[in-house]
Amino acid sequence: MDIATYGDARDAAVARLAELLKHPDDLNLKVPALRRKFAKEKASVEAQLKTGVQTQLDSIQGGLDTLAGSTEQMNKIKNDMQRIDNLCAGSQGMIQHFPRINKISRVHQNFVATQEKIKSLQGLYHRLEEVQRMFDEDHRDIFGPAENMLHVHYQLFKLEEFRDATLHQARGSSPDVIINLKTYFRKLDVLSDDFTHYLWDLGRNALELVKRKRGSVIVRLVKIIECEERADEKAQAAEQARTSHQELASEGSKWRLAEGSPRTIKSYRVQFFDVLHESLTERFDRRFAEFGDDWSAALDATDFIFSDLTLVFDELVPKFPKKYKIFPFFVLEYHRHVYEQLNQMIQQDLDAGTILKLLRFVRDYYASMSSQLGVTEELLEPKLLDGQEQALVEDYLKLVRRKLVEWTTNLMNTESRDFIERDKPPEHDSDGHYGMTAAVIMFQMINQQIDVAVESNQGKLLYHVVSECHRVLKDSQRVWKELLGSELRKQIERPDEVPEGFVDYVMAVANDNVRSADFTEAIVHRLENLVDAKYKAQVDEKLNTVMDGFLQVSTFARGILLDVTFNDVRPIFGQMFCPAWYDEELMPLVIATLKDYCKDYQQHLNGYLFGRLVDEMLERFLVLYLEAARSKQAKFRMPQCLDKIRSDVRLAYNFFVKFKAKDELETQLDVIENVHTMLESNRRSIFLDYHSFRQAYPDVPLVFVEDLLARRDDLDKSGFKEIMEGIRAKAKEYEPDMSAPPTVFSKMKW
Repeated sequence: MDIATYGDARDAAVARLAELLKHPDDLNLKVPALRRKFAKEKASVEAQLKTGVQTQLDSIQGGLDTLAGSTEQMNKIKNDMQRIDNLCAGSQGMIQHFPRINKISRVHQNFVATQEKIKSLQGLYHRLEEVQRMFDEDHRDIFGPAENMLHVHYQLFKLEEFRDATLHQARGSSPDVIINLKTYFRKLDVLSDDFTHYLWDLGRNALELVKRKRGSVIVRLVKIIECEERADEKAQAAEQARTSHQELASEGSKWRLAEGSPRTIKSYRVQFFDVLHESLTERFDRRFAEFGDDWSAALDATDFIFSDLTLVFDELVPKFPKKYKIFPFFVLEYHRHVYEQLNQMIQQDLDAGTILKLLRFVRDYYASMSSQLGVTEELLEPKLLDGQEQALVEDYLKLVRRKLVEWTTNLMNTESRDFIERDKPPEHDSDGHYGMTAAVIMFQMINQQIDVAVESNQGKLLYHVVSECHRVLKDSQRVWKELLGSELRKQIERPDEVPEGFVDYVMAVANDNVRSADFTEAIVHRLENLVDAKYKAQVDEKLNTVMDGFLQVSTFARGILLDVTFNDVRPIFGQMFCPAWYDEELMPLVIATLKDYCKDYQQHLNGYLFGRLVDEMLERFLVLYLEAARSKQAKFRMPQCLDKIRSDVRLAYNFFVKFKAKDELETQLDVIENVHTMLESNRRSIFLDYHSFRQAYPDVPLVFVEDLLARRDDLDKSGFKEIMEGIRAKAKEYEPDMSAPPTVFSKMKW
């Protein structure tokens, strides 16, 4: 089915559906009835078709019988004609002086024809001058009304018939006569050629003519083409008749058979379409030549395709006979030129943006052809890009991969160098929070790539771009973890050899990763309604993994801050519950150190990070304090140790309460209160105190309780042994509660 037929059928179907189903309720009310009605109509049509087919078969059989009879009649007529010819030849001998009479008749006919020919030749130049004048009026402006065009063509057509007939009759004359005649007709030949060129100039400018409201000129052009086509058909029919007559004529026959037509076949219709093809080629070449190698701009300049084809459909198609199929011609011509231009593009070294724009153009091109012009992709051949879309996608992804790796590598090299050398403090924002520029720049680049992929409207491509971004971001996270770990080891093992500012840069990295997690979450929300449902889960999984990775890096950085902080106070915790603890004020040293660090942390860390850091600092403080109670050098002197523990807890409470809620802080410090209770408990109440301890902290190991009691100086060996036997017996009564959340004891080393 061609484009025009397809469009007519589709329009008719849509119009009928629109007539039948005018209201939404029609789908429920009318469809069953329509289905029954159409079923009956189908049965009726099938019956009619069967009857019609049988009638056609009968007609064909009758036609075959008639054809056989006609053949017999033709043979009979042929034999009769041959007898008539023989009778004619025989009768000539019966008339006295027949050859002389026949010769005189022919001389008279030739004399009359010669006289008429001379009159025509004498008036030729005068007619040509008049035609030339009218033609010049039209020719002055190619976009003029061309009101004389049909009259000029009529006169030239008649003069050309006269010329062709004259030269045909003189074909047996001497060369001098032929040359003289051709010279005499030279002016006609020149004018005919000029007029033909004028016609094809109009054809080349067909679109511009209808834009300028000169549709009547196109109609006249079509009439001329049709006239010349009919003349060509008659000439071809005469030539075929001449050939047939020659086959029938026997040697020596006196009948004057048809000699064919002297006309030269012009094939105006073919020439017209050739001119259109050339003009469209020139149009495309001009359009794209001005952009040179700027293929992206060339794609932007293709809007004329749909405006031109719409103009053809609305203004040009009604002015041509249907047999010209002018709209399909224009559609396929434009399509093939687009195809050639795109093939030239994909041979070049295109950048990522142009590749995406090219892929988007192809998809939008087919969509516009269908929606604006009713031309489906199946009707457009050859297929744009020859099905190489996937190869272009792969090329684009390679470019994206290379660029992202290149950009992130350069950024990470710069940031890593700054982090290691630390020859200047990290940058900070208006709130005083430390940070570095890499995160912002990296997400600017990633958002650019994602934006371009979103604009392509290709779900699979967007997924692949997100996958590439996921890969480079995960690589950057891995690099930061490795770098943080290696620099921490230097800071701990060789503190005198490393540059200052390690803590500041760790805070900057932690802040950047929280900010990067926020950037990633923003991308997730932005793509929520833009990703194809087919790829949504995969895209979300990639981005959520990246977001979790950034939070993990920030957590890792917080851990490093805690490592640095507690590395300074770890020796002090090593002396807790030892003789120095009783003689010196150790806890104030710990709190003073924590206070100094927290002052910087609160000033330069993201608020969320600082809150988490305080929680983890308190947890680590408790772990170290409890682990110190198990030290081999630890000894609990009664009752001095009880007062010291209360003093330590009070100092810790006063420090941490500045950053945490009282209720939450008291709950977390309760573990030391339970330890305090176990230390001051006597033999009668210790089992109840252990029960309370175990209830509050189901994961407290029995060995911890044993270590505490073993270091009490008020318990002798027999008393300690008796108490532990009772506690062990009590411990066996407890079933482990697997659903209970872990406590601080799960963080301790055992």
